[in-house]
Amino acid sequence: MDIIVGTNNQGKLQEIQSAYPKEEITFVPYTNYTKKSYDVAETGKTYTENALIKAQFYAKMLGKPVLADDGGVEMEAFPDLLGVETARFFKPNMTDSEKNHQLFTLFEGQKSLTRAISLHAVLVYAWPNGEYLISEDELKGELTTKEVGEMGYGFDKIFYLPKKDKTLAQLTKGQRNHLSPRVSALKRLIEKLKEQQR
Repeated sequence: MDIIVGTNNQGKLQEIQSAYPKEEITFVPYTNYTKKSYDVAETGKTYTENALIKAQFYAKMLGKPVLADDGGVEMEAFPDLLGVETARFFKPNMTDSEKNHQLFTLFEGQKSLTRAISLHAVLVYAWPNGEYLISEDELKGELTTKEVGEMGYGFDKIFYLPKKDKTLAQLTKGQRNHLSPRVSALKRLIEKLKEQQR
C-alpha cells in the first residue's frame, strides 16, 4: 500500500514512515507528485478542521487520496495559549529548542502552577471526491524545567512521562512510536482503510 502524506514537516513525515515496515506501507511526501511545495492556511478552529483542510487541498490538487494531520500541545495552566494555535504561538523559523525555552518562560516565578501538558494529533485521509476518514489520539504528561534527552524532535525533550520517569527524548524510536498520539491515530486509521478495502 502506498500512501501520500500532505506535510512539509520532515519530523512528522519520518515519524509516520517509521510506524510501518516499508514492505507493508510506503508513505511518500506529496512533493513527489508536484514540482513545488505548498503552505496550506490552517484556518480551522479545531485540529480536525485543520487536518481536513490540508488533506482535502492536497487530494483535490493531486487527484489522489492524501493523508494529512494537525495537532498541538496543550498546557493545563494556560488553556488559551497553545492548542490549535500552537504553530502560530511561536515566531516563524524558531528552532525546537527556542520553542521549548519559550514555554519554560511562561512558568518563571510561578511554582504553584500545574505543569500538566498533553500532545494531541488528528489524522485525516481524504479522497478527491470529498470522502474522508478521521482518527485522533492524545498523550498526557508534564512539562520539564529543562531539556532532557537527545532523541526525537519538537517537544520531546520537555515532555516528561511520570510512569516512565523519562522524557520522550530519552526513549528509543520504538518506545516513542508506541506512545505517540500521531502513530496511535495512524494505526487506527490504517485499520479503517483496510476494512474498507476488504
